[in-house]
Amino acid sequence: MRAMAARIDPDEIAEAVSRDTATHVWPENARDPQFLVALRRSGRDNVHAIVAVLAGDLDLRDVNPEGALAFADLTAELGIPVSELERGYWVGVRGFWGEWFRLARIESDRGGGSLEELVGPATIGMFDYIIHILGVVVARYDAVRAEILRNQEDRRRAVLGQILHGAVTAPTSELENVLGYRLRGTHLGLALEVDERAQAERVAATLTETSGALGSLMLLHAPGTWMLWLGYAGTVGPTETAAVANGAASSGATMAIGAPGVGLAGLRRTYEQALDTARLHRRIGKQPPVLWFSAVRLELLMLHDEDAALQFVEDELGELAGADERAERTCETLLAWLTTGSQSRAATRLGVHENTVRIRIRQAEELLAHGLSERRAEVLAALRLRQLLGRPR
Repeated sequence: MRAMAARIDPDEIAEAVSRDTATHVWPENARDPQFLVALRRSGRDNVHAIVAVLAGDLDLRDVNPEGALAFADLTAELGIPVSELERGYWVGVRGFWGEWFRLARIESDRGGGSLEELVGPATIGMFDYIIHILGVVVARYDAVRAEILRNQEDRRRAVLGQILHGAVTAPTSELENVLGYRLRGTHLGLALEVDERAQAERVAATLTETSGALGSLMLLHAPGTWMLWLGYAGTVGPTETAAVANGAASSGATMAIGAPGVGLAGLRRTYEQALDTARLHRRIGKQPPVLWFSAVRLELLMLHDEDAALQFVEDELGELAGADERAERTCETLLAWLTTGSQSRAATRLGVHENTVRIRIRQAEELLAHGLSERRAEVLAALRLRQLLGRPR
């Protein structure tokens, strides 16, 4: 049994176990790539540890896999019940044991020992491991949850969840006291891409101070993504948004920012806008580091049906939808011209002579599927989508 454990590939088993656990226990959470990374790390550490125990290379008392403890922390932070964490382990046991039994039969057929020798001691070893590791991770989970409860995080999360899901329709003083945040005002939602709570809190404090916000509200949305709302008494205009932009740039954090919204409906709307913008932000490589919903509103609207958006690009741009050097150069020039509204400003932006811009525009008019003079808005939209999505399939 020990010889068999020493020969098997724990990474292959760990991948299968993690996939099975994600499918049967956390199908919704596992859509988040960072949650999936944490789950896989936990699965990998656990499988490596149990295989090492069965091989006689690791004493059960020394088992303390960091990935499993980190995953216990994450599930506690996200408010996932401990029963789901325990269920995840038992689903993992099922997957591991199925694979071990399959390999044991192969080993037995090869003369590497009887099935009883390969399976019997391993059964006891596996259950001893699960009893030990569940004690460790549940204790860690409970400690983290106790800390959260002391900070009233659970209650705040529950109230905020009701607001975001529309179960609460009117702000009250009691709700504001629980949240420590004024609901009757204007809200600006931001999705922060930072790893630790302390980082998110520093960014929140900086933006609150620099933008003149009355306060802020923060929620862990997903691993590495914190939702932040800045609250204002009145209208959020150019002065406030400029201050937020400056503070966001100086913070060095990656973030996506929604549009200002009033009241509970506005709080929900700016939240959804920030998350939609964050998803698009990740897709385009998080450049620039700070992306505003207002800058990509058209793209987000059209990307509700990506196939239709790609077809729109191809239909509007014709030959310019391709990826050859001439098409790239011409599209870049057209986009600069239509965005700035001036051939001279487009030339300045591109660093070329104005005559070059004029020639490329004339060439584009010959290559566009429907011309340019009557369809400037459509061509501009197609160029922005092409820049985001690349050439159509």
